[in-house]
Amino acid sequence: MGNDFPLIHLDAIDERLLPELAIILAERHFSIGGDGLLAVGPMPGRNMRLRMFNPDGSEDFCGNGLRCAAMHGKNQSWVDQKFTIEHRGNLVPCEIDAETIITEIGKASYKAEDVPVRFRSRPDLTFQRPAIYSGTEGRLTGSALTTGSTHTVMQPLPGNRLPDDEVFRNVSSKLENDPQFLIRTSVIWRRQVTNGVIQIRIWERGAGETIGCGTGSAAAAIEYFRENDRGGTVEVRNPGGIVWVSVDNWESVISVRGHAAELYRGSINLEDRFNPNTLGKASNLISV
Repeated sequence: MGNDFPLIHLDAIDERLLPELAIILAERHFSIGGDGLLAVGPMPGRNMRLRMFNPDGSEDFCGNGLRCAAMHGKNQSWVDQKFTIEHRGNLVPCEIDAETIITEIGKASYKAEDVPVRFRSRPDLTFQRPAIYSGTEGRLTGSALTTGSTHTVMQPLPGNRLPDDEVFRNVSSKLENDPQFLIRTSVIWRRQVTNGVIQIRIWERGAGETIGCGTGSAAAAIEYFRENDRGGTVEVRNPGGIVWVSVDNWESVISVRGHAAELYRGSINLEDRFNPNTLGKASNLISV
């Protein structure tokens, strides 16, 4: 659904080098390019392990990365139709059917210590920082929450529209790096298309604007469910594609359904960036 990730096997490199490798591989104009790096490997019981790093080298929980990892694991015959992926300390149930991949990413939290954020954050007290958001749009508000990764879901702008480029870039970048957010925040802008359908625009911490975000889609959906006091399924339209987010209610376990595809395979020579002895067991070529 729009995110693209170089994906490598965990046994291909010393894991201590993964943050630096993410910076190198995700650079769009001088390397492979991508929204981050996925590093995956099999686990006992026909399960999997995943680590994801943003283009700035910071490690994160990644909803769309989970689906890419799941599909790769199935193609490698590491897993069966139902399995779990260990990701950032979470055991994520996964299921692959004929056309889609379903992941259960846990519950959302608005607790300040979970987000984490210094100001009070709860469903009935949304985030308001008029000093940052003054301008042509007036006072902008949003809710800070985590769906495995930190997000600030903005209230729809007047006229139920998404922001223009200037507001999107200026506000999102300032909000991402607001010191109130202890590990920064992604920013999800949204509008309601119709009942059960929302559209989002995404600014991801450590990456900037992206055209897909699984945990961000989940965060926008949870806000939709909370505001409408309901559960069910909502279609979330990302710039790069669609995911479907389902819950019994906004405080229950979140299920995300969507697609993934392998675009290409290849190798990259990193001998000019790393000592060959640190890259892995075999050579200085990393397969992606």
